[in-house]
Amino acid sequence: MINVICSLWGTKYTVDYVNKLYNNVKRNLHSPFTFFCQTDITTGLNSKIEILPFLTDLPNSTPEEMLNSDDYRFDKPRLWDRPKLNYWKPNGWNLTGLKLALDIDLIIQKDMGPLLDLYQGKPLTARSWWHNMDEEKKPAWAKRYGARNNGGIYLWEDCESTKEIWEDLNMNAEMIYFLFYGGSDNFISNRHLNSFDFVPSKYYYSFNRGCHWPDDVEYHTHRQEKIICVFNCDKNYDHHLELHEAAEKHNWIKEYWNEI
Repeated sequence: MINVICSLWGTKYTVDYVNKLYNNVKRNLHSPFTFFCQTDITTGLNSKIEILPFLTDLPNSTPEEMLNSDDYRFDKPRLWDRPKLNYWKPNGWNLTGLKLALDIDLIIQKDMGPLLDLYQGKPLTARSWWHNMDEEKKPAWAKRYGARNNGGIYLWEDCESTKEIWEDLNMNAEMIYFLFYGGSDNFISNRHLNSFDFVPSKYYYSFNRGCHWPDDVEYHTHRQEKIICVFNCDKNYDHHLELHEAAEKHNWIKEYWNEI
């Protein structure tokens, strides 16, 4: 049994995102699974989705605590997606076995089997292959603790290396929030990236950023041979669209991202 996990909090996204992700998984994951959502927003949620409460092990980590704090940078709480850190608690929510964590702003285009087959015991995450790798090598990247992975996808079983992530968080949470204000990807990239293997770019791409630098970075392009398309949207870029915005402009996205 595969534990599929996502999270929803705040007002940026609606339960429609979770329901549609559930339907995407149901169509494309042909192994037995249970679909969980870490959220306190339950009205309108598909009854087949099991609710996970926000854990309170880490300080100021619930959405309410995080959003009501004074610890903001660039109009967002530092390490703004703290609820995703709960994924690394060993046996969190009493979940055991294989876990697949997905961000809700993505679409699944085809059978997920080849993606799951990549797992050989070492945790997996996506790599931001679309990044300019020359820029990643510059001191400015390290100075701002830039992220190299894309946490829209994690595939793992609890193990020693994921236990170390949780221990790090328990010992150093406030420092981690302060340093990695950009988000949980920045934390993983700068303190625990060696704990993961990368999903190859042939399996996924970004609608807003392309696929693989330097030769395949055209954005807003349908790469139908890929399994997953992420919509990691940064409103500092004029061409970036949220998933629901992209679905209004592109029929191929609307066809994948539906309620059926």
